[in-house]
Amino acid sequence: MAINKTSTHGALLSNILQSAVFTAAERSIAANLVSVYDMTGTPGLTAQIPVYPTVSASGLTEGTDLTTQTSVNPASVTVTAEEIGVRADLTDLLRESSTDNVAQSVGQILGAAIGEKVDADVFDQFDSFTTNRLGTGGTDLTPDLILQAVYKLRAQNAPTDADGDYFGVFAPAAIHNVAKVLTASGYQSGGATALSNAGNNLLSSSAYLGRIYNVKLFMTTAVDVDSANDSIGGVFSPMAMAHVVKRPIVVREQYDASLRSTEYVATTARGNSIIKEQYGCRIKSESLVD
Repeated sequence: MAINKTSTHGALLSNILQSAVFTAAERSIAANLVSVYDMTGTPGLTAQIPVYPTVSASGLTEGTDLTTQTSVNPASVTVTAEEIGVRADLTDLLRESSTDNVAQSVGQILGAAIGEKVDADVFDQFDSFTTNRLGTGGTDLTPDLILQAVYKLRAQNAPTDADGDYFGVFAPAAIHNVAKVLTASGYQSGGATALSNAGNNLLSSSAYLGRIYNVKLFMTTAVDVDSANDSIGGVFSPMAMAHVVKRPIVVREQYDASLRSTEYVATTARGNSIIKEQYGCRIKSESLVD
């Protein structure tokens, strides 16, 4: 079949790109929860993320020289960017007969796929949190497990975000089990203040669900559920994981004259890595709505 790489739909391509970029940003939550590094315009596919050691202060004695020294030589974590992409084909007939905004629709399809893939790649790393692990398969995620995770991160001096919070990301069915507990009459846990409103928040939003125990909770289908209906979520510091962007989303087009169809290909180049695994807590739980 004859392929003509020059398309006449330049304006359509521009609108598809805008829609794809916007949709990916709306669908993806991972980039807002981890440490992001911009590699655009730099040579190579790898980034070296510095990891600085922890130092301790000590008491001083008047007239005595401070001789204890700590060398601040950071280690480094290597992150390699890789391409991800998705393709959508738009026929001439569909473009000519559609009554909706074709560019917006195609862009949304491409952007949603990219955003979901980015999140899945980031959250697949929860299983690499080896120091702090909670929960078991076949058991519900509970508010108490989230509170235990907070205590584990505090014990590691894991940094919080600007609001003093950690992040929690779980599969939708796991969050359902938390909401079920929080909305139960008279729920209390560990002397915590009443959480009646938190349960309602979990039932009323989309990705961001609310805040309990200084944890901002999110739910997403980017957290895989296995064949046993279990999933691995996580509570983590924004300094636990790194996400590098080598190339932002781009959309290219290629017209196939014999097929009377235009291929729209969206790609981006990104990479992920654990920075400090002790700054995260892996939580395994059942992801099944009873």
